[in-house]
Amino acid sequence: MVVAAVVLAAAACSPVCGGSARLSGSTPVAVAPSPTPTTLLQGSSPPFHVGEVGVAYATVLLTGTGGVAPYTWSVNSGALPTGLVLGQDGAVSGVPTTPGSFAFTIRLADAGDSTASIPGTITIGPALALSLLPACADYCYVELGCDSTCGGFGQQSGGVAPYMYTLLEGPLPAGTSLAGLSLTGTFTGLTGWLQFKVQVSDAAGGTAVLAPKFWILQHLSLLGGTCTYSQQGLPCNTTLQYLGGHGNVTLKVEGWSGGNCGGAGTAPAPCPMPPIGGSGSNGLLNVTIGRVPANSYPFPSGTFTVSIQDQALCSAGVNCSSAGVALSLVFR
Repeated sequence: MVVAAVVLAAAACSPVCGGSARLSGSTPVAVAPSPTPTTLLQGSSPPFHVGEVGVAYATVLLTGTGGVAPYTWSVNSGALPTGLVLGQDGAVSGVPTTPGSFAFTIRLADAGDSTASIPGTITIGPALALSLLPACADYCYVELGCDSTCGGFGQQSGGVAPYMYTLLEGPLPAGTSLAGLSLTGTFTGLTGWLQFKVQVSDAAGGTAVLAPKFWILQHLSLLGGTCTYSQQGLPCNTTLQYLGGHGNVTLKVEGWSGGNCGGAGTAPAPCPMPPIGGSGSNGLLNVTIGRVPANSYPFPSGTFTVSIQDQALCSAGVNCSSAGVALSLVFR
């Protein structure tokens, strides 16, 4: 009975028992376990964005899939921008120090023998910089009544577009509003100086601040007068007062109304316009009126309509000018 039980137990065993296979009349053979299946190693990254010198580069995190973890990362060819580094976690970060376009290839390796490549290019822009216009180095001089033409105060370079302009401290001159690094509108209100601060921010996170000073002047106005000469053959000189404006001024002749020229045998009127010129500064305009030919017009008289002009712009291509006033020429 015992022999029969052993025979039945042997017969019930499957062809593979205890890690071996047995064929009738053969020696048992070991069976190797199946290898764990793996997917193809692949690397990827979000797009590499533009950076800026001196501004922390927003981290770009590379990723790997497949293969056998853990992964290792290295720059295989080319170079990252100066100041950026590739971390062991696949993160590209740092603070760029040199502008330019940098091409590179990053190598991803797994714990086996598999590798994958990730090509990339990073562009680094120069640092955002602001400066005052040369004419505004001390003050931006403008006259009341000037329009947007005279509102520019700064210039910028570098950075990464688009840009945003924010008024940090005010106020702006009355009648104006901020438009980039200039003021639009017409300058109104009171004379005097004021200062404000503008911050420029760019797409890479760079910022810079500019603080112009505006000196707002009274608009040019000229006071009329009379030029009197008393000796035939000599020119007539006079000084007129003016208010407002900035810098030197020059005389402009708007018109002439000739009077009686006097002298025997000459036509009583109209007297031709004598030559006239003038310039000035600090509120005084020096005017010289020449003589028409003395033999024909010994005692010229009449009335000029004159104005003055300075170097400040009041509109596109137009210098600031005063209204015309009367300047009389008489003989005594």
